[in-house]
This record gives sequence, C-alpha cells and structure tokens, in this order.
Amino acid sequence: MASDVLRGYWAQRLLWELGGYVVVYSPTVHQYDRIESYPFSEEKDLHVNVGRLLKFLVSWRSSKHRLFEKILELSYVMAEEGFWTEKDVKFTAAWLQDLLALAEFIPQKLPSVHLGVEETGTVNYEIGNLIRWRKSFGNVVLIMYCSGPLERTALDWRLLYGRIFRTLVILSEQKNADLVVEGHLDFIYKATAQYIFTLYKCRRLFIPSGNTILNYWNLLQAEMSKLWITNKVSKSWSTVSTNGNSDWFSKQADMVKKVVSMMPVHFQVSYKETISSDQQLLTVCSSDVFYIPRRFIADFTDLVNLVDNLEIHHKVAILMFFLSMDSPQNYDPVLSRMIYEENPSSTNSTISYSDKVPAVHPWNVPSEQEFIKLIRIMAAGDPLLLELV
Repeated sequence: MASDVLRGYWAQRLLWELGGYVVVYSPTVHQYDRIESYPFSEEKDLHVNVGRLLKFLVSWRSSKHRLFEKILELSYVMAEEGFWTEKDVKFTAAWLQDLLALAEFIPQKLPSVHLGVEETGTVNYEIGNLIRWRKSFGNVVLIMYCSGPLERTALDWRLLYGRIFRTLVILSEQKNADLVVEGHLDFIYKATAQYIFTLYKCRRLFIPSGNTILNYWNLLQAEMSKLWITNKVSKSWSTVSTNGNSDWFSKQADMVKKVVSMMPVHFQVSYKETISSDQQLLTVCSSDVFYIPRRFIADFTDLVNLVDNLEIHHKVAILMFFLSMDSPQNYDPVLSRMIYEENPSSTNSTISYSDKVPAVHPWNVPSEQEFIKLIRIMAAGDPLLLELV
C-alpha cells in the first residue's frame, strides 16, 4: 500500500476544513534517484482506487465541530470505505495523543492577519501553561484503575491525561488487551508494583481511581520528592474496631500484623510510630488517589512483595505501605484541599466540581457523553481541553 500518498490526500482534505490549501512550487533540489522503483503490485491498491478516493474526499462532509473530531471521523470513514485499515485509525489516534503530549497547539482555524493581539496572547498563555505542566509531570507515570465500561472512554482518558503525564496505564478487571492492563481491583497495588519498572523506568508514580478527577494545574505547588495521600482529608482515613464488626476486618488486621512482623526494622519503626498499638483497631484509607516519588518506589515494591499471596485489600494495604515508608508529618498536604464525598450518588448530583481544588472524588464517567461534559467543565482550568470535544 502507498500509505504515504494516501496520507497526503487525507491531509489535504483536512486542510480544507481549516480553510487551507496545498501550494506547489517548482523544485529547488534535484536528486538522481538510483533506487529501483516499486513494482506495480505493491501500489496497485492506490492506482485502482485513486478515482474512487478522490470522489469520496470531495464529497465527504463532517458533522463535527472540533478539528480532532474531524480527523478521527475522516480516518474512521476511510477505513470503513476500504482505503486503509483499522490499524491506520489506531495510529491516527496515537499521533493525536503524541501531538498533545509534545504541547503542540491544534487550532480550529489557521492563523491569519486578522488574528487579534488579545487572542494571540491568550493562546500563548495557554500553551505556556501546558508546557509548564509537562515540565512538572512529564516524568510521572499515571496509573488509573477503573471498574466501569471502558470501550468508549479509554481513548478519552488517554487524550485527557496523555497530554500531561509521561504515560497512562489503565488497570481494569475487564479483559481488553488493546485498552487496559488486566488486574483485580481489590488488590490493585500488586498489579501496580508489577509494572513499575517495566513502564519507561518511571521516576514518579501517580495513582488515582477512575472516579477521581485530577486538576493537574493545581498540583504544581506540591513537593514532588514527598509522598502525597489523603491523610488530612476529612472522612478519608477511618479507624474501625475489629471487635464486634464483621469477620472481614479481623482477617485484614491479622494479615497486616503478619506483614508488619516481616518488615525490615526501619519500616516497622515508622509504622508503629503512627499506628495505634491496640490490636483490635484497623485503619482504612477510602480515597483512591496517591503519589509516590522516585526515591520511594523501591520501598513500595519491596513492601508489596512482602504481602505475597495474602489478600489484603488495597484500602488497607496502601495505608500500611505509606505509614511504613514515611511519617505522615512528612507527607505533602496538597491533596488536603480536594473535594471528597464518602457515600456518593452514581449520577454526580450530590457533589460539585471545582477547578480550584487539586482533585474531586468521586466523579463518575460511565459514557462518552459524560466524559464530554467533564471536559467542558475542566476547561475552566485548562482551556485547551476544548480542542478534545
């Protein structure tokens, strides 16, 4: 397939959507091509279909309003019409994500002499913000674990966070090799440790749940060398008595005691300095968002390995790991201002989003339509997000 020629036709048609044109100039360089020409059979699909392709591109009309949507729509329809394959559509989506990750601004129209100074300044300010965010979080691997349907939202999450973080890994109990890494959500920390050193040799690790929204523009003031967790968020950490409660709490407490007894001394000291010595109490962390800097990643992995086959729930295990790695007084308090609700509604009706806080938990995104709504309200903090919808 003459894919480079096909992409040329594809790109020219998209230029029309921007009011642009292809201009052909006379050559400035002359090259003697001694490479043997391609046999006709390797480019037969182009020669046979070029007439149909031209008619298709001339007649094609997009109902979308944003450039990214137009690009994806044309790519998808060209695959449906047999001009290229599903793999080309996936490559197009990956290319768009790379553009965003490189802080390239994708305009809705081409710049012109009519572009006002005020608009130019606004655009430059927005791009400057994106570059600052990339500079701060470009070495952070973001690992999300999601329990809802991912077929229509996985790419959306990648477009949203892939612009800011080094890479995004989505963990889910659903089996979909193209979209997610499979893992049991109750023990998600085990899957996290498994991929830490295989994912781009990450320097830092940020882990939110799929219903925790990160307002990354409000995280810049945090100390990137410290642990972040929600220990100062009201109702996020709770202590329950294992006496009189369900057998589940007693079993979790027994397993925690067993792991702590196997820890190296410095981990034990740090853990016991903070946690109550009362054997009938168990502390649980309910907010699913935390950050681990590079200097603690090896400690985190060692602690996860100590758990081995024990089925310690992640709401219990994560807190145990953090208290063992460092004292809470040394944690950065950036997440203390997040919006947190303990018993939420499934429709987001009982919680208010704010672009002034570092995170919002929970915020459910069960469909692509809900994702678009989320992007539009997040654009108050990052106006360039409107290019995604």
